[in-house]
Amino acid sequence: MQTDWMSEPLPEYERPPVVETALAVEFAQLQGWNVVHYGILWERFRSRYPNFEVHPHVSPTGLAEYTLQAPPLRCFFLDAEGSQLVQVRPGAFVKNWRARPSHHSYPRYATIRPSFEQDFEIFERFLQEFKIPAIETWKCEVTYINHFVQGREWSDPVSLCEIMPILSPESISGLLTDLAHARFLFGYQLPEGAGTLQIEMVPVISPEGKQIMQLEITAVGRPKGNDLESILDWLDKGHYAVVKGFSDFTSKEAQEKYWGRKWH
Repeated sequence: MQTDWMSEPLPEYERPPVVETALAVEFAQLQGWNVVHYGILWERFRSRYPNFEVHPHVSPTGLAEYTLQAPPLRCFFLDAEGSQLVQVRPGAFVKNWRARPSHHSYPRYATIRPSFEQDFEIFERFLQEFKIPAIETWKCEVTYINHFVQGREWSDPVSLCEIMPILSPESISGLLTDLAHARFLFGYQLPEGAGTLQIEMVPVISPEGKQIMQLEITAVGRPKGNDLESILDWLDKGHYAVVKGFSDFTSKEAQEKYWGRKWH
């Protein structure tokens, strides 16, 4: 369902800097979930995701959660290239895309959304089959991680101001005119109580040793219901907020020069 604040068409980019996306649903801990369920569930996904990985689940406090009722695990079901994956744990379902050398181009939300829908339907049918109570949704998230690479989008910290005008030193005087490095976190309320938008930038180093400014944009909110239609409706809002937030946060000049923005 489109609302007034989503009426403006979203921009498109020929070379978007996005390297990872996530569509996530978090819910109350599944009652009756057991570690054995991961293996059985993988059989349902195996034709689409032939590989798997097992990781410890880390809580927001940074500590692994250990309880007998909910095993402290996250299982990743991955496609052959490792670019598309599903994460499952007793309190969350996440659909990821990750850039890989052989699959670096972002497949677009219009492609990821129906894939998420198909995967989530498989998950819901599995819960019904094993008589695990239906999920009670707490929140949904849409996350896009973007990489600004030194030598591609920027040369020194000051040049980041050309990409993100909010860092411009024009309104700052005295000692704060020579930017040496940047790291920040902004939070914004979305219209009509749809949720919040978080924009965070941190410096990272690529496996090849390149300096990167990582811009992570996450929309968070609660859907109106627990059904798939309500979840998809909110994910559409979250996706719009993330893409529009990126467009509003970065300069139009950078969008055209580095990422090939297409104007409607």
